[in-house]
Amino acid sequence: MKTSYYMVSAFLVLLILGNACNEPITDFGFDGGIYGKVVDQNGNIVPGDIASGGFMIRALGEGDEVSMDMRVKGDGTFANLKLYPKKYTVRVEGPVFPVEEVAIDLTGGQQVEHNFTVTPFLTIATPTLNGAATATEIKINYSIVGNEGKTAGTKEVYCSTVPYPNASTGSGPAYETKKVTLGATSGIASITGLTSGKKYFIRVGSKATGASAFNYSDQLVVTTP
Repeated sequence: MKTSYYMVSAFLVLLILGNACNEPITDFGFDGGIYGKVVDQNGNIVPGDIASGGFMIRALGEGDEVSMDMRVKGDGTFANLKLYPKKYTVRVEGPVFPVEEVAIDLTGGQQVEHNFTVTPFLTIATPTLNGAATATEIKINYSIVGNEGKTAGTKEVYCSTVPYPNASTGSGPAYETKKVTLGATSGIASITGLTSGKKYFIRVGSKATGASAFNYSDQLVVTTP
């Protein structure tokens, strides 16, 4: 009887291992993936912030209790290309109005592109250069518009040698960041104390009243003379 028991147990172990080997696995994990970008109704990107968890794409696998989260980057893109091959329910969470969740099937281990169209709480235009930059100063034009009754609370400009800066981007031996607080939802902002011959990445951030995360503009890139 013991011999039969051990033989059955060994068979079950081999069966489980055999089934596991059928899943598409690489040296760095599974090959299933979800990627895409977040845009508004006009097709413009809705920028996020890779440094914070305020704007996320959440993918909940079938039978799972915890979602796989993807942060929306400054260029509006998101991706996770090492997901287990199963069915997922995917939703957007952040400073945008709710949109319907979508079902994405990765059971074949494939990579699926899906773009989300949303309405952000605040639409923030990409800043534009106001006049010519000098060695130590850049002036920009900016505009923040609330959607569906939302109004802008905190309003700031971030200017950094680091791409897609935010309120927490600091300065150090190898990088430099300036923050300017804005008083109005549109106008001209001046960024001073800059260094000659450096490339700066500039974007506007604002938090809608009652929101927990910032909306951002795309970035303007300027090199001081």
